This record gives sequence, C-alpha cells and structure tokens, in this order.
Amino acid sequence: MKLWLLPLLLGLTACSGYNGDKALTNYQQRLARVLDTTAPDSSLPAAAKLAEQRDLKQPLPDLRLDITDAYATRRCSLDTLIGERNSSLGRVYSASKQLSYELRFLKQLQQCISLSWDNTALLSELQAVYQQKQNSVHIAWHNMLLTDDTLRKELLGARQSLPLHDVAGHSETWQALTELTRLQQFISEQNWQQAARVNIEQQLQQLYQYNFIGRLQHSLRLSSHRLNQLNLTLANVTPTKLCQPRPDNQQLEVLGNIFAKYFIAQVQQYTVDLDKYQQQIWPLLAELYRDTPLYPALEQRFNGNHQNMRTALSQHVKWWQAVNATCPLQLTAGG
Repeated sequence: MKLWLLPLLLGLTACSGYNGDKALTNYQQRLARVLDTTAPDSSLPAAAKLAEQRDLKQPLPDLRLDITDAYATRRCSLDTLIGERNSSLGRVYSASKQLSYELRFLKQLQQCISLSWDNTALLSELQAVYQQKQNSVHIAWHNMLLTDDTLRKELLGARQSLPLHDVAGHSETWQALTELTRLQQFISEQNWQQAARVNIEQQLQQLYQYNFIGRLQHSLRLSSHRLNQLNLTLANVTPTKLCQPRPDNQQLEVLGNIFAKYFIAQVQQYTVDLDKYQQQIWPLLAELYRDTPLYPALEQRFNGNHQNMRTALSQHVKWWQAVNATCPLQLTAGG
C-alpha cells in the first residue's frame, strides 16, 4: 500500500491561525502520547547565513553629463531625467528606484542617438555616455537584487509558517518573480525599451504584501526539522513492540485515527502543498540569484530544506507502512 497516494477523504475544519507548524506539532504530540514516548528536545537549526547588505552593495560610476547644448538635452528629453536625478529625492534613491532610473535613461538615450545629428561631437559624447550606462546598469541590477529591503526580507525568511488552507499570495508572488526574471532577460539582451516598461516597484509591492517567499522558506525549514524530530521519536518504536505478542487494540485504534485525521488529512497534505509551491517558486528565485554571492545560501534554504523534508517524510511513511504490515491496523484514508 502506498500511503502517499491515499486520497484525502477527511475535511479539515478551518481554524483561525492554524498553520503548518501547529499541525505538525499537534500530530507529533498526539503520536508521542499514544506511544508513550517523548520527542527529542532540539531547537530549529539556524538557516544558512546570508551576506550582509553593506557587503554586497557596489558603487555606481558617477557619470556627470557635461552637455551644454540645451537644444540637445530637450530634444532627447534628457533634461527632465537629469533634473530628476539631481533632485533631493533623486540623490537618495533606493536600489530599485535607481535601477528604474537607469533603465529609463538608457531607453531615452537609445532613442536619442538613433536620431539624425549635425553636431557629430555632441553625438559622440552621447554615444560614450550610452556605452558607460550600459555597463553600469548591471551594477544597478545587482544592487537591487541583493540590497533592496523588500527582497532582503523575503530572503531572510519569516517566523511564520504557511497556513494549511486558503494560502494567499502564491499566484501573485509567482507573477511578480516572473516579471523580475523577464526584466533580467531584457537587461541581458540590452532591450532597454522593454526593460524600462517593467514596473519594478509594483512587483516589489506584491512580494512585500504577501511575504509568501519568506513564509515558504520558513515552512520548508521547519517541516524538515519537525519530521526529522518525529523520526527520531519513533526510532525505538518498532511494529514488533506494538503488536507482539498481543496487540493493544485500543492503542491501535487511536493510532489509526491519528493516521487518518492528522497525518493524511493535515501533515501529508501540507507537505504536498509545500512541494508544489517549492517547484513553482524556487526555479524563478534560482534564475534571479544564480550568479550572485547569495545563491549558495539560498539554494540550501529552499532546495536543501525541500529535499530534506521529502527524505524525512519518506522515512516516516515507511514507518507507517511497517506498522500496517505487522499490526492488524488495516489503515485506510478513513481510519
């Protein structure tokens, strides 16, 4: 019997604040109580450390446009952008706003140098600035990915697990990350017209609003830890001890109820959902951060914990299979 494939027949009444952490804890406590054993006292291991923001930020080249021809700046609408950058707000741009500015400047400058110019010296100056900006925009992208406060919050994780049901923000997070990967591609292709159209602040707002990435990261790490603790709890509880020489029918009945109501209906379904979220969200994060200093830590925080969770769950399912094969449990999804 493959327990992983058992259908979910029992509905779970939605409880306010009842998340994956509480479901795992509840299941572990009930199982330990009926088996008269105790869970090992072990705190949640620390997540792989992320480098500090201050150590990741790179300085942008200080390019000063010495364009004295007012006609040229107005013709290209560069005067507006230069004024924006030199304003009091422009001097304190966040990393995301700085990237947006650089992209808009490149878009405008690309259009500008494609025009017909009688003043070749001025055109050469504009072309030189355009080349410099194309080089520096990659630094602006790097700074946004690694030092933006919203993204940093997501990457650090949250001390809150995802709920069992009605999980908000999954599709919105996927869409926001997809837009950012599109922006990454546009920058790689030097497609400044399309890159400048991406609303970076809107995507970051979506991520900030739902904090789905941070909660997913925490959920994967916590589920992996809880399942490993559970397996340690059951290490000395063998089917032979439970069922020989004479089974305790009342104990086995309680075990069957725990299996159906708390493992199948809650814990296993929760891990199935986490698996789905991980497979949809992690590839996008990996695409964004693969060539950055944060990638090794993020790979462990997401993919590493995901694989650990699956391994621990598989081990736990084998315990139930062994019990079911030895004891007169006749486990089914309905208990």
